[in-house]
Amino acid sequence: MSTPSGRNIGNILVIDLTREKIVKREASPETVKQYLGGRGFNSKALFDMIPGRIDPLSPENVLALASGTLAGTALPMTSRLHISTLSPLSGILGDGNAGGEFSAMLKFAGYEQIIVTGRAEKPKYVFIEDDEVEIRDAEELWGLTTGETVDWLRDEHGDEVSVAGIGPAGENLVRFATTMVDKYHSGARGSGAVWGSKNLKAIAVIGTKGIEPADPERFYKMAKEDIDYFNRNDFVRRIYSVIGTHYGLIQWYPSWKYFQVPLSAEELPIGLRPQDLAEYEVGRTQCFSCPLACKDVYYLPSTGEYGTASEFESIYALGSNNCITDTEEILRMEHMADEYGMDVMTLGDTIALARLLHERGILSDEDVKGVSLEWGDAEGQIQLIEMTAYRKGFGNKLAEGYRNFAKLYGEEALAYCYDVKGVNRGWYEVNFIKGIFTLSHATSTRGADHLRGRSWAYWENDKLMDIEVVRGMLEAGLPDYRKDPVGALIYGERACTLADSLGRCKGSINSWLQAVPLVWKYPVFKGTAMLLTAFTGMEFTEKDVIDATDRIYLTEMAFNVKQGIKKKHYDVKFPPEFAATERAKAQVRRHWELVDEYLERRGCDVETAYPKRETLEGLDIGYVADQIEGKEFPEWDGPVGEVA
Repeated sequence: MSTPSGRNIGNILVIDLTREKIVKREASPETVKQYLGGRGFNSKALFDMIPGRIDPLSPENVLALASGTLAGTALPMTSRLHISTLSPLSGILGDGNAGGEFSAMLKFAGYEQIIVTGRAEKPKYVFIEDDEVEIRDAEELWGLTTGETVDWLRDEHGDEVSVAGIGPAGENLVRFATTMVDKYHSGARGSGAVWGSKNLKAIAVIGTKGIEPADPERFYKMAKEDIDYFNRNDFVRRIYSVIGTHYGLIQWYPSWKYFQVPLSAEELPIGLRPQDLAEYEVGRTQCFSCPLACKDVYYLPSTGEYGTASEFESIYALGSNNCITDTEEILRMEHMADEYGMDVMTLGDTIALARLLHERGILSDEDVKGVSLEWGDAEGQIQLIEMTAYRKGFGNKLAEGYRNFAKLYGEEALAYCYDVKGVNRGWYEVNFIKGIFTLSHATSTRGADHLRGRSWAYWENDKLMDIEVVRGMLEAGLPDYRKDPVGALIYGERACTLADSLGRCKGSINSWLQAVPLVWKYPVFKGTAMLLTAFTGMEFTEKDVIDATDRIYLTEMAFNVKQGIKKKHYDVKFPPEFAATERAKAQVRRHWELVDEYLERRGCDVETAYPKRETLEGLDIGYVADQIEGKEFPEWDGPVGEVA
């Protein structure tokens, strides 16, 4: 196999915090071809290095950060840093990615992946400046918010430094603490607690080496074509760059009062409309190499603070799902979550679940110890957010995160917990968009999630952005969700896996057009294969790209098998009142039919949900089968380790 000739491909930093030892090594050409980079590199590292059923907050856990293959290049929207670990929130694969400058800066410094192991005795941070890599004392940084941490490191190392790290929530092992990049970019719920468990506050990087494709002329020509497409797309100019994900408030039915009512645009209360949020906007910003500027910059008159990226998820989770409609208070909560380093979706949904359980008498006044859980109480929620970040009082229970929180109060509370594999994303009827919503949440390798394939399976936003692209993909063989929902979802999962491995943003308004480069010109993955060939100097075909995404996905499924995931965990959750109806029972039966078809077409055993040996060997990763075939792992019931 040829060796990649593009600069900075496959260089890895392995940092052992226990021994304060740093090793530099290279991924083999076979690994670059098989796993691409980003999420692919991380998922392979986790499968290879983490045994089954360990405490995610123990030194044995691994924290992996990787730029995608094409991150830091001239290709637009390639800013994503992928962060992966065994999640202390779910107890399975926990990953996600964040924008900002870090991913590009890491590539410019000469590295594609950082793997962190062990645990430091005292707080540390890692400083990288090209070939110089040091583990430094961070006791002065411990306790600072994410914004203060970035400011401190910029004072120390200069304004060009890019920072990934944690706030107080990560230090206090809040199970849904996140990794924050350059103050405002959040990724991988739960990963922040792993940083905290390792006494690692931040990684600061400066890179000056640049990146050079193997075939610069060919690569830059295609990259420019992609930029030009977005610059002339009318939907992008009118929506993406003007309101970003606030578009979802009038299109995606944000939930009201703990998923009890999906709000249409006409039902949206004053305070939650895009025009209400626009009153606080003072500018727009973007990540590295992005021409779209989808993120708002807002100003809070009551506190004098600036924040950015008030996205759809934060508005629904912290706002409407808790019946809070005060725009400025919601923005203030979103900014607090960023400063403390917490995932807004798990934070908001866990508080909403607590409100519901209290309303129904499952949580007593004694349980909540005087904290207000009245629907719509913004001031009380601000208090709860701070208590959660510092694990104070009732906040110590909320800090366990959605399903773990419900477990504290028994089966009656768990009945209202609509998680899949420990992760929250609301509930849907199985007939919604042909059952794709519930199936995609069940098959997501990081628990219920909308960014693992769901929106791509039914071209949710592409229909509005450029319908001709959808027609082109269908002609090229993309399954039509109206006739083949399972096939459509598998292709959606491939698109998301590919984007996460390239370092490409999947879009603030999720779409094929953003996730898959050049899909508007070369359906479906052909353009990506051409870009990878030009950048790496290794020959990629469209089949190579598809095989790589399937290899990554099945490696992740095998990782979860080692964590005790069985077929029963691909289930669907309904509110107990609905679950008892004949309509719901029929939908459950339909869900399992879809799951069986999915497992069969993914090359997995339909009885166990284990990836089959012949499937893995067909993808040249038979070693994965060696570790799971014929083995029984203790059944998953959330993360290992003590709860509050």
